[in-house]
Amino acid sequence: MRSKPNGFTLIEVLIGMSLLSVMMLLLFASLRICVQNWNAGEKKITQVSQAAIVQNFFQNKLHSTLPLEADFFEEKQFSFQGNQMQMQFVAPMAASVGRLGVQLFTLSLEEGTDDTGSELKVNIRPFFPKSEDESEEWEEESIVILKNIQDLRFSYYGSDEDISDAEWQEEWIEKSNLPKLVSIDIELTNGEIWPQVVVALKIDGINANNNGQDDLFGIENGRFLGQ
Repeated sequence: MRSKPNGFTLIEVLIGMSLLSVMMLLLFASLRICVQNWNAGEKKITQVSQAAIVQNFFQNKLHSTLPLEADFFEEKQFSFQGNQMQMQFVAPMAASVGRLGVQLFTLSLEEGTDDTGSELKVNIRPFFPKSEDESEEWEEESIVILKNIQDLRFSYYGSDEDISDAEWQEEWIEKSNLPKLVSIDIELTNGEIWPQVVVALKIDGINANNNGQDDLFGIENGRFLGQ
């Protein structure tokens, strides 16, 4: 009587290899989808985090804007000035960031250096001049807080010294009062449109909620915390 041979037939081996190939294909396809979803999630988290940091910078600094007049320049001017692409205001910074006293912030939209859209840059310098007996002068700081900008618009809501009805305006130039609201609209080069930021300018209780510490979303050691 013939004994049954041990092992698999050629057909069984071919069927097993085919099934293994299908399983490996499904496994790698699943891994690829997982990696793509992970990368997309990381990118979205980065975008949301960047938007939150920039928006909190606007909220923190504009909310503490001070209505001051600079009478030590060649021409007397009010501290707050702005148009659709540039804005200047005065706000305090805590000692924890190494810049004592109120600072003059100048936000401007400038052409980017790498052909990927415009950049939002903030220039910071002390608002009040140093006295003559102080030998060390504070240098100005220029910091890019957002890149890859397709379009940015500042708008201002208020009236001219309360002699007219408040309305949204494209510029706030040569006025002696603060606007009630400032709005910021941002669109990036990738087509992403950020939610509109509207900040109410308030001078009461400046820095009352941070116990002398500057907000987390700001500038520290010459670097924007959102970068």
